[in-house]
Amino acid sequence: MAEATAAGGQARNTAVVEIEITELLRGNPLLVLFLLLGAGMWLGRVRIAGVELGSVTGVLLVGLWIGNRGLAIPVSSHSIGFTLFIYCVGMQAGPEVVRVFKQDGKRYAVLSVVTAAVGLLLASLLEGFFDFKLGVSAGMLAGALTSTPTLVAAQDALAQGVQLPPGMSADEVLANISSAYALTYVFGMGGLVLVIAFLPRLLGIDLAEEAAKLGLGTFGEDEPAPVELPSMRAYRVEHEAPTRTRYEDRDVSLPFEIQLIKRGDEVFAPEPDTRLAIGDVVSVVALQRVHDGASMKIGSEVVDTDVLDRSMESRSIVISNDDIEGKTLHGLDLARAYRCWLTEVTRTGVVLPRRGDLVLHVGDRLLLTGASADLDDAANRLGHQEAALHETDLLALALGIALGVFFGTFALAFGTAKIGLGTAGGVLLAGLLFGWLRSRRPAFGRLPAAARYVLMELGLLMFMADIAVNAGSGIVETFTSVGPVLIASGIIITVVPMLSAFAVGRLVFKMNAALLLGAVTGSMTSTAALQQVRSQADSAVPALGYVGTYAFANVLLALAGGLIMRL
Repeated sequence: MAEATAAGGQARNTAVVEIEITELLRGNPLLVLFLLLGAGMWLGRVRIAGVELGSVTGVLLVGLWIGNRGLAIPVSSHSIGFTLFIYCVGMQAGPEVVRVFKQDGKRYAVLSVVTAAVGLLLASLLEGFFDFKLGVSAGMLAGALTSTPTLVAAQDALAQGVQLPPGMSADEVLANISSAYALTYVFGMGGLVLVIAFLPRLLGIDLAEEAAKLGLGTFGEDEPAPVELPSMRAYRVEHEAPTRTRYEDRDVSLPFEIQLIKRGDEVFAPEPDTRLAIGDVVSVVALQRVHDGASMKIGSEVVDTDVLDRSMESRSIVISNDDIEGKTLHGLDLARAYRCWLTEVTRTGVVLPRRGDLVLHVGDRLLLTGASADLDDAANRLGHQEAALHETDLLALALGIALGVFFGTFALAFGTAKIGLGTAGGVLLAGLLFGWLRSRRPAFGRLPAAARYVLMELGLLMFMADIAVNAGSGIVETFTSVGPVLIASGIIITVVPMLSAFAVGRLVFKMNAALLLGAVTGSMTSTAALQQVRSQADSAVPALGYVGTYAFANVLLALAGGLIMRL
């Protein structure tokens, strides 16, 4: 009897604590928001079948649970989140969009158009066939294509004044968008990865072989930056082989660079016509695996502060010099011309393979390692040093977003309907414009990569938190009414546009499969799917296709989100 009484008392105490915690959370939406973000990001680190869920998925799942519990987050998190996210998307994609329009990347634009157009058409047809309520098809399109810009634009179109059916409120439409997005996003993310994994096998395509057809990387490998950074050591020249050729014609079978030469009491940097002599002491910059065999090619390792007393640094340098536009890594010859070691190339936030035939563009970021003076010279000749412009230009950021909101106020009237960019489209356009201007004028609108990442990621997760919480309150009702049909429709919208883009790329453009699948994942803005392609190809080559379509996809899928709400 006493044990039962104690158990009952413990249960009542637990219930009281739960009630108190619930009341605390209901009275503190800001606390709920940041608990949601933290829990979501922690959950996003979980891996299923080797694929990480990701922060967006984690926040979505935790937000659905919180919304279903009747908790709320600050109303402002929605508008602030999507504004920061969509502006940073534009800033990141700006240089690439303009470049692709001007150069030979039109095939990437076509692939992006195919994905967006087929997805929009399918969503419209399925909406009519199944008589979905307003907002469902927009959320379904965004979720199936895992496209946040589509979701942002759809919600923004609603805020701009979409004509509502009789008896339906804007809040109900918003709930439809959010719930449909949540129900279709899971397969949109995981299903695309599965399709990408099995498609090459079904078609008998060896992605690793396809990637190999495009050639080896600049340094005898086709990988992104090495895990380790190069180091400097000194060697005494004791073998005849290094003395037989000029520095310009030296053996490059092993990737190393000579920084200084000591001959007698003279210390100098090698020139193209320089020839080494027996007894010279040279400082060599290379990776550890190269140092391990350097003594067999050069001679004994020595310690000589005359050639070793130089600071080795790594810096991020952004290309903004028009003379570098269109040059390949091989043609640029960073090691000889700039005396720097290339460890990474990134474009629109994606790491690219360090291939000799990789064409460089304004806005690309090069991570270089070398002596301080050489890095200064490289920064002056290539563009600008990112570290030197570490402060964010908050004035330009505020004015850019304000300009985007202003753009969004303009609309064309077609009868009773008004069609315009809306806030999302206007802010995206301003971001594209400012991103392009910054690639031409490095001091304008400074938004370093690290700052952009924080603003973009935080903005996206804040927006996603709001979507999930709103969807959580009505997701059960949506699932019971149209759940199975909606999920099936989402699967169609995930798979068919992807297969359509693949078919156009393969049959019309005759693209390499590894490059093409990277482009397809970019047209659906799916980083998780890109990682799957890179893993199968055992190469970074697919990233070249991804960055080609990614910039266009963000713009086109945003337009699709606003358009489907008005059809």
